[in-house]
Amino acid sequence: MKRPALVAGADGASLRLRVRPGASRNAVLGRGVLADGSEVVVVAVSAPPEDGRANRAVIELLAETWDLPRRAVAVTAGAAARTKTIGIADPAAGPRLAAWLESLPLT
Repeated sequence: MKRPALVAGADGASLRLRVRPGASRNAVLGRGVLADGSEVVVVAVSAPPEDGRANRAVIELLAETWDLPRRAVAVTAGAAARTKTIGIADPAAGPRLAAWLESLPLT
């Protein structure tokens, strides 16, 4: 079953990611599809997947990309997995993130 990467609600949004820790640089690489057909945003971070360092790097990268305070972005599911769900606590995030998501290339 195909699930969208972004789900927007009245109080914010959630975004499904596929994280590549230990990369040479921090970057949003584009949109991808998992084996089950679920859409994801592919993100690379240079931090290793140890002691939550990769999660912190993902939060910092996305908060900076979206011009949001770090406290508005959190890992809500998959903290120890490469596939994560990120919660965005900003009521205006949905439409803005939908436009951002559409601008990303397919990977």
